[in-house]
Amino acid sequence: MLARPDQVPRHHVPTLSAIVEENGFVDWLIDAEPGETLVYYRGHLSHDRMPSVSGLTDRERRKLSDVADRVLSTESMGLVIPVQRRVGNHDWLYLAVRTRGALHALRRPTSPSSRGRRLQHA
Repeated sequence: MLARPDQVPRHHVPTLSAIVEENGFVDWLIDAEPGETLVYYRGHLSHDRMPSVSGLTDRERRKLSDVADRVLSTESMGLVIPVQRRVGNHDWLYLAVRTRGALHALRRPTSPSSRGRRLQHA
């Protein structure tokens, strides 16, 4: 039997909005050894990304979406395994565990549209 997710109260505000920024995640990823773990968010990720119900500011939601999207893209490259650990009611730790996948950073020329480092398999 499948468990149904708990209903999230509309007034829910994360107890700790520790959002790692996308560039911080990439920096960690480049230096991390296989098996190292990074907590990139604590809260209720899918709920906190929705503007209609989130207790986060627009800027915080954008930061959260950017890092969550980056975690998923690096998962598809085989660089991390995303993990969730339930801490309490509507409260999860979102972790990225570094795998053995090869990675090196390519620096692009600085430009107004540049978003920092680009990831590529070695």
